[in-house]
Amino acid sequence: MAFTKKQRELCAKILDEVYTNGAISRIDIANKTKITPATVSSLTSQMVEDGLLYEAGETFDKKNKAGRKKILLSVCHDHSYFIGAEISERYYTFSLTDNLGKIISQVAYPVENNAIHLTSECFIDKLQEFLLASPVTVQAIGVALPGHFNYIKADQILTNNPLWQNFSLDLISDAFDLPVFFSNNVNCMALSEKLYSPDKEDNFLFFNLSRGIYCSYVHCGEIFCKQNFLVGEIGHTSVSLQGNLCECGKRGCLQTYASETWLLKKAALLFESSTETFLRQLATEPKDITLQTLLKAYRLGDTGVVHLLDIAINYIALALLNMTMILDSSKVFIRGELFNEPMIKEQLLSLLSYESSLSSMTSTTKFIVKDFDIYTGSIGATALALNKTLLNKF
Repeated sequence: MAFTKKQRELCAKILDEVYTNGAISRIDIANKTKITPATVSSLTSQMVEDGLLYEAGETFDKKNKAGRKKILLSVCHDHSYFIGAEISERYYTFSLTDNLGKIISQVAYPVENNAIHLTSECFIDKLQEFLLASPVTVQAIGVALPGHFNYIKADQILTNNPLWQNFSLDLISDAFDLPVFFSNNVNCMALSEKLYSPDKEDNFLFFNLSRGIYCSYVHCGEIFCKQNFLVGEIGHTSVSLQGNLCECGKRGCLQTYASETWLLKKAALLFESSTETFLRQLATEPKDITLQTLLKAYRLGDTGVVHLLDIAINYIALALLNMTMILDSSKVFIRGELFNEPMIKEQLLSLLSYESSLSSMTSTTKFIVKDFDIYTGSIGATALALNKTLLNKF
């Protein structure tokens, strides 16, 4: 059966409720979406026939004195498949998932410090290889970007990083017969929490620390203010008016204390200025220092490195606590390779466990440090493709 444009919109709205709530009855869908019960029944019956939804069982309606049973609907996991890709300075990662986020296959291609590979053409070649190796038919491709997707001039990644200024998104789209969608990588990660997590939340934050710092906000199940590129740039909120001059033109941005880029920059200065730092035994010269080098020095008790990371964690905790006072969020997901270090993770969570006298006025926010995985962005990109294709959103 071919749906009309209006019916497709209603189907997307219904499907979003099933994704958001898990198993849910037709009458509950009607109540939540304000779509008439008859229309919900008709459209969901067709979606069951098409293999997108299935009847997951029955439950009693406690409000109905007659004890009438509700038929619960859930999403079929193998209805469609999506490829997600993340572009970064360190690697291209690719993930193939079904429409519930189950991973079918994954591949990573290191590209760090190799400008030859940091091109649209190289990315296309690797993505085509991954697509050709797919054991299933792929419906759409999502791409997580190291910056924002410019909706006005859609061929560009909106970023101040010169590496991506000539990275053509049109070239990527034109290379495939499938629909290709683009978005900021952290927004993609937040979408995967919304669509794939077993514990659904309407309002939450996704904080990502890497070479830069960004925080995505999901409000009422939607990415908040996704076309205003300043929203979410928590790395450029000032935490010290007397701090270092940031590349954005302000002083004391969180970025200058806690981003991987600035931590490595300060570690290089420590290498050059201190004769006692362990960094001199762990690296031949400043440019060889990596985040792993920094963490090794931290575990060895290097005074300068410990001080550097203590300041970073304190400012991160301060920024996150301030955000939860402003934004309605039941959970805050925290991702970053830095937090793989148990002592740093424990220190951060200890700082975030602070409860003010105002806590009794509202529910407490739960802070969750995610295990670092280089595929988080590409899995998020599959959620972007799903969101655009099945839910007709974003």
